[in-house]
Amino acid sequence: MRKSRRSSEDTNVSFLDIICCGFGAIVLLLVIIQTGQVQVIEESDTDEKGRVRILQEELFAIRGEIDYLERDLTAKQEQLGLETEAVAILRGKFDQTQQNLTTVQANSIDDENQLENLEIARQSLTEELRRLLGDFRRRDNVIGGIPVDSEYIIFIIDTSGSMFNFAWNRVVEE
Repeated sequence: MRKSRRSSEDTNVSFLDIICCGFGAIVLLLVIIQTGQVQVIEESDTDEKGRVRILQEELFAIRGEIDYLERDLTAKQEQLGLETEAVAILRGKFDQTQQNLTTVQANSIDDENQLENLEIARQSLTEELRRLLGDFRRRDNVIGGIPVDSEYIIFIIDTSGSMFNFAWNRVVEE
């Protein structure tokens, strides 16, 4: 059983005819239509919505900056309060130090006066001592070949076993 086939050539030609007619119709429509400015029948509010959205984003950004700046301002005010307290404490310490300095200066003046009085007393005692000693002073200031500028001399003598056994007689003689 065989069916007869249509010729594929007929199908191809009719398909090409349809395509060409469709293309020609499009070209004809483009030639007929006037190319001018398009009349706006109804304005679109998409631009308005876009601008509103942009303004809202800017508003949120500004609010965020305001919150940040308010937190920063609060932190700075707290820091200023702490610094003010520190300044008050330092001023109190400074005043106390000023008072101490005044007291020390007053005491220093008193000490200088006492020092002057003591120096005058020492000079008068030295003169009195010279007058009282007169010729009693020792003229030879060398004892045992050692210059002496004091009235007392201390001798240290080794009494260990080696000294006692071998050199004690000489120590006694000296």
